[in-house]
Amino acid sequence: SKHRAARGISRMKRKRIPRPALPPPGLRPRLRSDQLRDLALCHIQALDSIARGDAQSSTLWQVAEAALAWSRAAYLMHIGEAEMHAHLELALSLIERYKRTGRVLFTGSEYQDAKAGVAIMDELAERTDRATALAACEWADRRISAVMDASRARAAA
Repeated sequence: SKHRAARGISRMKRKRIPRPALPPPGLRPRLRSDQLRDLALCHIQALDSIARGDAQSSTLWQVAEAALAWSRAAYLMHIGEAEMHAHLELALSLIERYKRTGRVLFTGSEYQDAKAGVAIMDELAERTDRATALAACEWADRRISAVMDASRARAAA
């Protein structure tokens, strides 16, 4: 009977807590000016570090996460998707090069392409609302965490 009671509890449905409805996209709060400034600084510092040749793997992960986050924001807002796809391809190219050489660096026209990608990410940041930016960042963080976990598991094996 204790077992039966425990089984009955596990079958009970959890009560869902309703999320507050978000206002329409045009009425949602935007990122603050200090947040926009900090994002722009992070983007440009990573770009400069790679261009100087002193970027570490942590910089590469930051670039990949930023590219994923703003690509997701572009997708959610239906703007800048093609441009962010190009920036994601650049991030993948940097990752592949790092896997082959152990170095994080630009070759050919990648620096100019990366500058254009940074400009697109900064423009998306100005145009997005906080809820969309947060959802995109959380999505990207989950993706990067999964990739990092898989990478660590392969290294340990």
